Amino acid sequence: MILDRRFAIALIFSISLLSGCGTLSPPEQAAGPTRSGPWRFDVPVGGLIQPPKGMSAQQAISEITSRSVLLLGTPYRPGGITPAEGLDCSGLIAHVIQDAFRLRFPRTTEEQSLIGRAIAKEAIEPGDLVFFNTTGRSNSHVGVYLGDNRFVHAPTSRGVVRIESLEQAYWAKRFDQARRVIAKN
Repeated sequence: MILDRRFAIALIFSISLLSGCGTLSPPEQAAGPTRSGPWRFDVPVGGLIQPPKGMSAQQAISEITSRSVLLLGTPYRPGGITPAEGLDCSGLIAHVIQDAFRLRFPRTTEEQSLIGRAIAKEAIEPGDLVFFNTTGRSNSHVGVYLGDNRFVHAPTSRGVVRIESLEQAYWAKRFDQARRVIAKN
């Protein structure tokens, strides 16, 4: 736990240095939804999040990772979509993307697993989404990769947003895929 706190503090400090003191303005134009019904969102299926004008891809990645880390300790709540009420795994991701880029992002792990492009496990970079099979169903759990084989997520066990290692036997055995959701500019 102490190592997780040290890692989180070091990560936040590093991200602060990379992102500078600028403020985030909303993107000029978000991509339109590609489907009707419950799958309406600003990032199309298979699409990538374009960093807002004036923001580099590295700054956009820093927004995702730092906002995720700031939510450490937030209680787990099934169906939760805000830190105040608690978050589940896909709620954590949707909240971070909406908060960082003012974009509606898919709400379920199934929908989120269709965004961006699949990447090899060996090519995972900070800001990528990592998906797991924790219920006997593909892509039933999701987290944000931070680097050094660590990811932040909202698991049901021990009930709070926390950092864990992809190398832990439980997660290594259940790893499904990784997806890059930020476009490199």
